[in-house]
Amino acid sequence: MNHQSYLNKAFILAKMASPKQVRPNPLVGAIVVDKNEEILGEGYHQLCGGPHAEVFAIQAALKKTTDLSETTLYVTLEPCSHHGKTPPCVELIIQHKIGRVVIGSVDPNPIVSGIELLTKSGVEVVLMPLPIIEQMNAVFMTNQLKKRPFIQLKIASTIDGKISDQLGASKWITNQKSRTFVHEVLRENTDAILTTAKTVIIDRATLDIRKENQPAKELNTIIIDRTGELLKSENQQLPIFYKRKLSKIYLLTDTSQISHQYTLPSHTEIIDVRFDHQHMLQLDGLGEKLMEKGIHHIMTEAGSVLNSFLIDNNWADEMYCFIAPLLLIDDKSKSMLHTQKVVTLDKAHKLTLIETQIFDGDVLLRYSFGASVVS
Repeated sequence: MNHQSYLNKAFILAKMASPKQVRPNPLVGAIVVDKNEEILGEGYHQLCGGPHAEVFAIQAALKKTTDLSETTLYVTLEPCSHHGKTPPCVELIIQHKIGRVVIGSVDPNPIVSGIELLTKSGVEVVLMPLPIIEQMNAVFMTNQLKKRPFIQLKIASTIDGKISDQLGASKWITNQKSRTFVHEVLRENTDAILTTAKTVIIDRATLDIRKENQPAKELNTIIIDRTGELLKSENQQLPIFYKRKLSKIYLLTDTSQISHQYTLPSHTEIIDVRFDHQHMLQLDGLGEKLMEKGIHHIMTEAGSVLNSFLIDNNWADEMYCFIAPLLLIDDKSKSMLHTQKVVTLDKAHKLTLIETQIFDGDVLLRYSFGASVVS
């Protein structure tokens, strides 16, 4: 029996779910196979709070046979062993006397001990970690292990690494196909966009999701605004304060630094934070605060300073770098990343290329930072 083949099938099932519908849970697929290698049941986790993948797969298998003792359950993630919004899948597996469970990745949640409990109950457990499965749940793994949202940097630059000319013009470096991908894939699958008050004011940004021939779709926005600049009366008509029903604006603001009177706009919330002597955001505890608000996956729409700050503080997990076939050749134009520090080559950040795409001449390079979060 080819374990990897069935795990790959379970992986494909898991990918059928919408990540935003499942979060904060992971994407999971499961397949029940009999001793003759016939698939008896399959399923995937579809909605947070709904049945897990194992439940769908086992229920489907039971419609074909009541005896699962000689079957194998293939599941992309270690079965849960604790009571949450749904009962433990481990209990269901043991109840139906499934003989073998093949697992594609370990659950990093410390309260999950599915492998241990299954083994103690006499179930044969085969652990076969597959990189594609681990990568699929990078958001979940980061949330669990790093206690913060998964951070995805989005950068559009020229071949020589410039994100605007020396006059500040950046529209548009990349082409329409690249911008469509940003909205239809990247923004669509994130919980919030992270930016700065400066970017919002200068760009008059809305930071929503725009698709051709469809109304604009709301998206949560997190704005670093140290002194509450956006709360000044002259800024409360900015496009970012569009009428919201389903999303919020979270201002990362040091309330002790706000010196002006203000009225908090509708669907806007202040998260009181602190900044260091260089006016850089202090990140301690911020990740857990954001996840408490349902924000588990963040994409940046910002300049070189914020992106560099996140990288330097190990708050960057992936980078989508769109490179346009342009050269500015101007040392006064703005670079994609910026720091005042002296960094020698041996201290360079190491990235892993995980995807490439071409959009009518633009090249997309998708990188992950450092080692896998599941290593």
